Amino acid sequence: MNVKARAVSLAVLRALGAGAATTLLAVPAYAQQTQKVEKIEVTGSNIKRIEGESALPVTVISRDDIQKSGVTTAAELLDKVSATNAGGYNISKGVGDSGTPGLSAVSLRGLGNTNTLILLNGRRLSNYAFNSSGGGTVNLNQIPLAAVERVEVLKDGASAIYGTDAIGGVINFILRKDYTGLELSAYGTMTDQGGGNTRKYSGVVGFGDINKQRFNVLLALDYQKDTPLKASQRKDFAGTAIRPDLGFARTSGNVFPANFTISGVGTFNLTARNGCIPSAGSFQVNAATGAPAPLQNTCRYDFTSVLDIFPPAERKGVFTRGAWQFANDHQAFLEYHWVKNEVTFASSETPINDFVGNGPFVYPAGGRYYPAPFVAANGATITPTGNLTLAWRGKQAGLRTNRAESEEDRLVAGLQGVLLGWDYNTAFTRATSKGSDNYIDGWMKESVLNAAIRTGNIDVFSGNPQDAAGQALLNSAKILQEVRASESKTTGFDGRISKDLFEMANGAFSLAVGFDYRKEEIDDKPAAVLSSGDVLGGGGNQPAWATDRDVKAFFAEVNVPLLKNLELTGALRFDDYSDFGSTTNPKVGLRWTPAKNVLVRSSYSTGFRAPTLADIHLPRFFSNTADVHSDPIRCPNSAPIGGYVNEGLECDAQFQNQLGGNAALQPEKSKQWTLGVILEPTTNSSLGADFFSIHRRNSLGALSDTRLFDVLAAADPLNAGGRFVRGTRATPNGPCSNDLPGATTPANVPCGIRYVVQVQENLGKYTVTGVDLSGSLRFPAQDWGTVALRGEGTYIARYRYQYAIDGEYIDNVGSFQGENGAVPRWRHYVSANWKSGAWGATIGQQFVLGYKDDGGARRVGSYEVWDVQGTWDGWRGLGITAGVRNILDRDPPASVQGQTFQVGYDPQIADAHGRTFYLGLKYAFK
Repeated sequence: MNVKARAVSLAVLRALGAGAATTLLAVPAYAQQTQKVEKIEVTGSNIKRIEGESALPVTVISRDDIQKSGVTTAAELLDKVSATNAGGYNISKGVGDSGTPGLSAVSLRGLGNTNTLILLNGRRLSNYAFNSSGGGTVNLNQIPLAAVERVEVLKDGASAIYGTDAIGGVINFILRKDYTGLELSAYGTMTDQGGGNTRKYSGVVGFGDINKQRFNVLLALDYQKDTPLKASQRKDFAGTAIRPDLGFARTSGNVFPANFTISGVGTFNLTARNGCIPSAGSFQVNAATGAPAPLQNTCRYDFTSVLDIFPPAERKGVFTRGAWQFANDHQAFLEYHWVKNEVTFASSETPINDFVGNGPFVYPAGGRYYPAPFVAANGATITPTGNLTLAWRGKQAGLRTNRAESEEDRLVAGLQGVLLGWDYNTAFTRATSKGSDNYIDGWMKESVLNAAIRTGNIDVFSGNPQDAAGQALLNSAKILQEVRASESKTTGFDGRISKDLFEMANGAFSLAVGFDYRKEEIDDKPAAVLSSGDVLGGGGNQPAWATDRDVKAFFAEVNVPLLKNLELTGALRFDDYSDFGSTTNPKVGLRWTPAKNVLVRSSYSTGFRAPTLADIHLPRFFSNTADVHSDPIRCPNSAPIGGYVNEGLECDAQFQNQLGGNAALQPEKSKQWTLGVILEPTTNSSLGADFFSIHRRNSLGALSDTRLFDVLAAADPLNAGGRFVRGTRATPNGPCSNDLPGATTPANVPCGIRYVVQVQENLGKYTVTGVDLSGSLRFPAQDWGTVALRGEGTYIARYRYQYAIDGEYIDNVGSFQGENGAVPRWRHYVSANWKSGAWGATIGQQFVLGYKDDGGARRVGSYEVWDVQGTWDGWRGLGITAGVRNILDRDPPASVQGQTFQVGYDPQIADAHGRTFYLGLKYAFK
């Protein structure tokens, strides 16, 4: 992809093939104006200008850039923008996440996806319907990429024009308009190692000349289907969580066949003496390190081995736009887009244990499969007695599979033109996001399965196939239905006007004013089975909730030419939230051209982001920690201190956690500034550097589970600073409420952890500073063609934060931290482009510098991927594109991070597809 900063002058833009940006600019920025030119509107300002380069740093990705990138989705495209960093969310991370299935989101400056404002043609979209992870996030899967003309990334945050909640920045997808002709395209990929292939078909048709016929209508259609990429297809780096080479084993004590506890004796597995059943994912390994443990009486389950790295997905989209020039200076327009995404997630089979305190799963004495006396792995002969408490895995019920469907649409109806000398633009917007989550296999009702096991007719011990009666009992517990439906809606009305008010000594004094009103609504309706909490492996009850709020905003912007080469831009925005009060935030920018080939620019602004509806109102519910941990008192160093410890829930296990909103939240506030310079050493080259600094306080988020267990629990193993909620005793010396049957916790030992608290809260301050670098060079044309080089990179000098208000600062730059993930110090994308007649070629490199791994004990290697592409368009509108992504077949670098279901690497940093061949065909008729 050819990512670039806006060039200083049109001459350089033309020389470097700047695509859409070039067509918008009529003359060089610093040349004498000898003809009338059209002013344009640049992302970040409502004042139209002749020169495309403003005081704000904007990266432009043209349609040609998108086609050369070889990507198929907006999320893949933005992953190549160097200003993106930690805090995003992709489909791969969504595997195993029942709270926000099907989401793709982006994070500028690593400040989180809720700090990045996504616009479509300069206006907001609806937030994603499933909002359990903080809410306020736009699903990038709804962007109709086939209809995108260009993308403008405003890297200066807290926009006084679009919203001061854009603390990280603004990404504006600008769609095609006034298009005439027909364009059809087909695209397919094939990975070298199998799995994760894509087929995509799109068409765009437009008719009507807005200047001659006074109307234009455009229709774009998009269809894409992705095949799954399974962990078993990438065994070298993602096929197992048992990684003694990395010193960890992210496994589970809820295993197939079952570990079982004999009251007063201990916990065992009938297959442990023979090494468990590796073919079924059951291993005799050290729970913490992954090293072989031949004397261990229990087995561990490698649940990572059965996951999908990328799930199968199907996407359908329609975008249409109509414009009618009903008078010389007045135009009506209507836009509508509709997208439906269907993603099928398959995570590990249901873990069967007492997660929510409803009572243990017990196999009865006298049951058909009750174990006879056996020899344990340590050589002792064990004679089972009484009921046996189980830690089992529902492998014979299938993978927990849910189909997440999202349907998003957006209608914009507006007017634009010139009235009484004022440019105006006003529109009504209605955007909705509807989501449904459907259990289609593997999920089971706790109450039904518990009763079924107590019949003694299900074989939980041998690992052999169930007989017909046992399988029927398992199947009777399955949940096969829609379990959740949610809708998010944004309805708004906006308007803005702008004009050159009067001439000053050095140019026109320009003014823009506007307003923005929107109503945000959300209605989340889990089915009764989900609200009841009667779902194994789902964490607990998810209550229904619905709420709304109104937001009103007024803003003004001025452009003042202080000198012939010095321009001041100022903006002020007032926002009023019906549920959170009001705020006023300024923004100021300077643009100085000390020489015709030098541009210096700077800006300063303040930001304000109110907690989202989900941040405040989402009811508390239960889920599971991302990583596996051990109770620091009852299972220190992964070793249970007594037979009363439930290993499946307390030792190297995913603990139940409490998530949800917090009515006591305070808004995020920020201050940020930028200082940049762009140089044109020659007419065919450009160099740019933009320094940035962002300071945010009262940051909204939830503490990571690694922070709770590795830091807070290390200082306070009993309560982790109030974050551990342990079982209770009815009397001082009585049993704990969550004890195993017949295995009472001694009075001098704390009860086991029932759940950990990870609700939304104000975490403290964030400071992010760094510099964006850009450069481009076009060589003189030769007989064999032209060559152009382009590059953009971001260096993070400082990224530190507090995980508690007024707490200690954590240095996150160049390291992995649980709250934010990895923040690499440097990342870039560079490309070389060759063109000769109908032929073209591109070589691109994406690079992410290595960083300290989770825990700081090792270093994650740098990630470097090379892409190549060739094109030919020499016959009557036919275009052929062929390329290879990751031509060197670079695997993701190893990582011990445990904040996603993907294990062994970090899916936020690296792509697991490997070498991928692609072929695209396009036919355009005009």
